[in-house]
Amino acid sequence: MNYTISRSRRRTTIGIKIEQGEVRVMAPTGLASQRIADFVASKHNWIQQHVTAQQARLSPLPKRQWQHGEHLYWLGQKLQLQVRPGQRSTIDYDATTLSLNIRLSRRVTRCEDKVRQLVTQWYKEQAQLWLDTTLPQLAAYQELTPGSWRVSSYRGKWGACSHSGHLSFSWRLFAAPEWVVRYVVHHELCHLAHFDHSKAFWQLLHAHDANLKAAESWLKHHGITLLHDDYFSYVKETE
Repeated sequence: MNYTISRSRRRTTIGIKIEQGEVRVMAPTGLASQRIADFVASKHNWIQQHVTAQQARLSPLPKRQWQHGEHLYWLGQKLQLQVRPGQRSTIDYDATTLSLNIRLSRRVTRCEDKVRQLVTQWYKEQAQLWLDTTLPQLAAYQELTPGSWRVSSYRGKWGACSHSGHLSFSWRLFAAPEWVVRYVVHHELCHLAHFDHSKAFWQLLHAHDANLKAAESWLKHHGITLLHDDYFSYVKETE
């Protein structure tokens, strides 16, 4: 079974994550490779079950080519990529046509990579603007005060709250409908009061976000495609 190993001095136990159909093992820095291999072997059936399930959900989906005419999503709204040559490489959003207009310099040799880079940067910038505008309102409503917030490039989670009260959110999350994004923000804000997933945490979250169950269901159903770069922001037309 193929897997990658991430070692950390902060870890004291072995953990396994299955992301986008791939297996990643987190292990303490000094742990012998054979110990890791034995642990993975002991979890073979569990790993295979989850890898197969994730790959089965991804395999029927069209792979993104990052080219003219493709669609992606911003806060659940469908946008179209318009890619054309230009004097320099730029990207801008057209609210009238609901499109991301990209101009590629003629000096660009790997067009797909440049389009991906421009789109990723656009998402990060727009996500930060959304957070700067909306998160303080949600925090004030919940009477909670985060230390700071930022956009991250997480591929295995939607957001995080540190012990010092700093919040971070994956830019990939912002392809989801806005009510789902708000749920994730509420979720991390509630960790400022309860740094766990205790009963008290869920009670607080439910009190501030009535979409809890629907949002969790949406993320469970669509999350794997949003977090996978090859199928970035794919959402079924019927959803």
